[in-house]
Amino acid sequence: MELQSLLYGITLIFALSTGLFGVILVNSLFKHRNRFDNKILITFSLFALGYSIFAMGELLWYLIYTVFTELPSESMPDFYWVVGSIFLLLGFTIFSFYLHRQHGNSQKSTFLLIATVGLLGLVSYYLYSINIASVNDSVGKTFLSYYYPIISSLILLASFSVYLFFDKIDVFKTDLLLLFVANIAFLMGDMFYIYYNLSGTYGLVGSISDIMYIAAYFLCTVSLFSLWNKVRSMA
Repeated sequence: MELQSLLYGITLIFALSTGLFGVILVNSLFKHRNRFDNKILITFSLFALGYSIFAMGELLWYLIYTVFTELPSESMPDFYWVVGSIFLLLGFTIFSFYLHRQHGNSQKSTFLLIATVGLLGLVSYYLYSINIASVNDSVGKTFLSYYYPIISSLILLASFSVYLFFDKIDVFKTDLLLLFVANIAFLMGDMFYIYYNLSGTYGLVGSISDIMYIAAYFLCTVSLFSLWNKVRSMA
């Protein structure tokens, strides 16, 4: 329990910094919106808002747990996580379409298609194998247990274009690559979280899940801070 509390405390610290720099980045983008084209303004705002809303859900979950001394069920934190995931999927999808339209070829499109089928197949098999529906006692819990890893997979696949077209992206490429790696960590965190949540035992799997979330929020913090500095210097 002490390890779990320590890891979750670190998660909250980086979630707070992610939310802070996300809001600052959005403010800076719109403050200097005349200096950037619509592609940068829209996609970067969606990235920043998505990760910030994610972080708000994390902080709200902790607040509910602290005030009511019980684990939140399907509630407001899930609303924030669902909304944040939609923002991220939309942002990375728009950016992916732009990259493919400008620099795409059949080889990279085929590779992305194979990656999509492969990842979604693996995630679907994993979710089927742990038999979520037989363990959860409500429709909401069952839905969210399926939703989070699936939406995390889709976000990762949408952001995969950052890796495929890394050499075609301008000054922001390293920051966007950090977000891509963060998306990998979020997916892994979701997969491990569902497993240990269903088993009811924290253990090694729970520790790995928290470490993945720590890594994800840390990478988001670094990326959003760097993006804010670059946007500010370019304005």
